[in-house]
Amino acid sequence: MLKVGKIEYINVLPIYFGFIKKLDNFNHKFIEAVPSELNQMLRHGEIDISPISSYEFITNSRKYYLFPDFSISSLTKVKSVLFFSKVPIRQLHKKDVWLTKSSMTSRAFIEYLLSENYGIEPNYHYYSMKEGNLPKTATSVLAIGDDAFQLLKQKNFRFTYDLGKEWYKINKLPFVFAVWGVRKETFENYPKKVRDIFEAFKKSREYGLENLEKIASIYSKKVGLSKEECLAYYKYLNYNLTPDHIESLRKFASLLQINIQPENAILKFGGSDEIR
Repeated sequence: MLKVGKIEYINVLPIYFGFIKKLDNFNHKFIEAVPSELNQMLRHGEIDISPISSYEFITNSRKYYLFPDFSISSLTKVKSVLFFSKVPIRQLHKKDVWLTKSSMTSRAFIEYLLSENYGIEPNYHYYSMKEGNLPKTATSVLAIGDDAFQLLKQKNFRFTYDLGKEWYKINKLPFVFAVWGVRKETFENYPKKVRDIFEAFKKSREYGLENLEKIASIYSKKVGLSKEECLAYYKYLNYNLTPDHIESLRKFASLLQINIQPENAILKFGGSDEIR
């Protein structure tokens, strides 16, 4: 039995919905956690396969293969990776900025955006909703997933910046927030199990994308959205890994001053379960 990571946020429910409805006889163990925790668990071998942040893949690419054609991406806006501020972004120089501990990718991009695009250097602090250490008086906050929806609903911030939109304005490419990583030793030791899990994920994603209305009906209230708002949100999300997505990963790696070729990490399942 392999251990497989599962993100708790509503944005990935279309990928996991088939598993939730038990369409497949899946005999591996799901481990639920926030993205940053899954990054660490996969890196240290505590789990075998997981969605991981683009940042984690780029900075530790020697450890991972990637599922083909799987990501969590936005084509323009993303609507759930948001930077909130009570003042215009250019007024944040030397001011306190609170960044979520839940996402390395978003943190790396907002730090780049503030420094390189806006020419400001804030004082960064880090928070976790689970730890409850985000000050109610915070001037600016980076939030992701369900946490971002909750802050948006509170309407405490005058300015909201969508990181997917900011990335698209610069690069005219989708922003790849996460990919599906497989530890190299896991694939080398259990190639058939990895392929079977990949096929199960494909079936689950297909079922989820065919049943977005059902997902929205069941889960939208969890994040304070109406069914219609939830369905509109899903229209901005994308779960593929096309050549444009690969190019976007390469550009993000360049931003981090790391030279990688993401396409070389993508698993190609041959008849004998070998990399082709």
